[in-house]
Amino acid sequence: MADLPETWCVPVVRADFRDDGVWEQLKGEIVSPTEEGFVAGVEFVEDRALNGLSGAAIAAGYPRAYPRQYRHPVVFVVDAVTIALPERPLLVVNLNERDETDPFRTLPRQVQAIENNLSIANMDFVEFARSAGPDGIFRGF
Repeated sequence: MADLPETWCVPVVRADFRDDGVWEQLKGEIVSPTEEGFVAGVEFVEDRALNGLSGAAIAAGYPRAYPRQYRHPVVFVVDAVTIALPERPLLVVNLNERDETDPFRTLPRQVQAIENNLSIANMDFVEFARSAGPDGIFRGF
């Protein structure tokens, strides 16, 4: 089981350490405002204990314990798949104990929409997961 860091904002966890340049690029893209002016309320965390684990193993390591144990309903993960694919899709892990929806991936520029809407309970995790493409990547509505 992975320890989810105590953060005030939704965590973006680095679980692959092969490319510092990509990590910095992703951080910049995620914190940049969208065209509509939305910004992601996230904190960046590096967790070397997750290095080398598959996305499925990482997701399974976070128990669904929101709101009882966690402050946030979701965690974003930069893993080996994120680093390997040109679109850099982050793994989005559902932490909500009342929702069994499986993880999906999202483009870095969609983190703002997901974080904003889930944090204020404007939308549910399942709405984003269902809107992912056939390849499992959410690219927007």
